[in-house]
Amino acid sequence: MIFYVSSYGKKDDKGIYIINFDEESLKLTKVQQIVTIDYPSYMIINNHNLYTTYKNASSKNDGGGIGSFSIHGDELKLNNNYRSSGRSYTHLCIDKDQRYLFAVNYHGGSTAAYQLENNQIVNKIGAVHHRGLGPDLLKRQTSPHVHYVGFTPDNKFLYAVDLGADKVVMYRYNNGILNEAEDYTLNVIPGSGPRHMIFSNDGRFAYLVNEIANQIMVFKYTDGYLSMVQSTSCIPNSFKKFTSASAIRLTNSGDHLFVSNRGHDSIAMYRVNKETGKISLISMVHTGKEPRDFNIINDKYLIVGAQKDNKLQVLTFDEENEKLVLTENELNIPTPVCITVDK
Repeated sequence: MIFYVSSYGKKDDKGIYIINFDEESLKLTKVQQIVTIDYPSYMIINNHNLYTTYKNASSKNDGGGIGSFSIHGDELKLNNNYRSSGRSYTHLCIDKDQRYLFAVNYHGGSTAAYQLENNQIVNKIGAVHHRGLGPDLLKRQTSPHVHYVGFTPDNKFLYAVDLGADKVVMYRYNNGILNEAEDYTLNVIPGSGPRHMIFSNDGRFAYLVNEIANQIMVFKYTDGYLSMVQSTSCIPNSFKKFTSASAIRLTNSGDHLFVSNRGHDSIAMYRVNKETGKISLISMVHTGKEPRDFNIINDKYLIVGAQKDNKLQVLTFDEENEKLVLTENELNIPTPVCITVDK
């Protein structure tokens, strides 16, 4: 089983790592490293191509942007990189016709659109700058900070999750041109700091993880509108140290949801009620320091990237018996920030 890890490692340690996972022995093996000029951040796979956002690694405004790679067996081959004059993107998605790529800029607070041709990024169409701020005392909300972008299940809207402005901004998109559908934009509780949002497999519910409030909000999605049905904590009430929620993912079955917590350094596992969309906590399993991202393999394993411990960790998952167990199987990878699987 092959998967991909983006790394913020220093100098020649940064880049995209191709990792093999043996499901019988649980052993992780490094297959290849693609050294990149900038820091690869979030990655997605679409039609056997891997796309990545880049964080600018230069002191000058000449880096950042997005990149495209084709997958050939155990190898990645560069299609092209599109540099963006110092703009660092944090997340991206591609429309169902594979004609447009959308990326969000955390520091600049914007959502940008690019044109695709034959899996190459050929042209920037434009960008929309967000507005708003929030009350966070650590100054993470002094301006818009867009952290995630995706499509609603009915493909009516592109949505952009703004941590700085406490919003999920809904856009209509036509030929890559974005126009906010203000009546559908969601304003969340001030100070929540929304980070990532995913939908249930049937498209009826959305799950929003909030980095600042350390909460998961559950919304019912109806005719383009999001209405909250539940809000629950990602961490124990007794935990008083600094922590910030990070990644959120559902199993292929849709029966279980996971969230990673940086600071509490854990993976929280929830049972999903498919009728109501609501979730209930089952357990929390401690990991290495700062589990910024993780991914689920075949609903049997979780691969966790402990960013501050510079390693990947393997957890086994027994979905039927609802047991999540941290194993001793690890692999040293410098500063892992994203884990992507070709599902």
